Amino acid sequence: MPLTQAQSLRYGLMGLPLAFLALPLYMLLPNHYAREYGMSLAALGGVLLATRALDALVDPSLGRWCDALYRRSARRMLGLASVLCVLMGLGFGVLFFPPWMSSGQAPEAMSWVWLSVALVVTYLSFSATTLMHQSWGALLAGGELQQSRLAAWREGLALLGVVLASVAPSLWGLPAMVGLFGVVLALGV
Repeated sequence: MPLTQAQSLRYGLMGLPLAFLALPLYMLLPNHYAREYGMSLAALGGVLLATRALDALVDPSLGRWCDALYRRSARRMLGLASVLCVLMGLGFGVLFFPPWMSSGQAPEAMSWVWLSVALVVTYLSFSATTLMHQSWGALLAGGELQQSRLAAWREGLALLGVVLASVAPSLWGLPAMVGLFGVVLALGV
């Protein structure tokens, strides 16, 4: 039976926050940490590269894990995806607004540890959620036409996510951008 437009939209909505996430992490986060906390841009780039490389090493294992979970229970997988979305949202928020950095009381070494751990949590939850989301799409759609429609919804809303992520900080500031990410993430779940 073909999927309805509402079902396709429901699937595609998760593409919006998943696409939203990348732009602020790569374009805004290094500048934010350099300006607000005096951290070196070169070192920030190194931390971003190292945490992303770790994520790339873990991705194949995440994929196998997602496959095994789907074989057991799709419902359990969707519940786990919800938990991962909460972790992703929290990780994203504390990356831009670490609770102790505004007071300037944390030693510099602690700042680097905080950044690294928050990035790993954010990236791993992002990767696992992306894998689950795309696996869910493959399970939902039976034929090529349905798969194309689901991909169109996912990618169309992903494009909207990139546009929102690019304009939100300049129009409304970083706090509103983080809040908007939380809203679109909740819509996707």
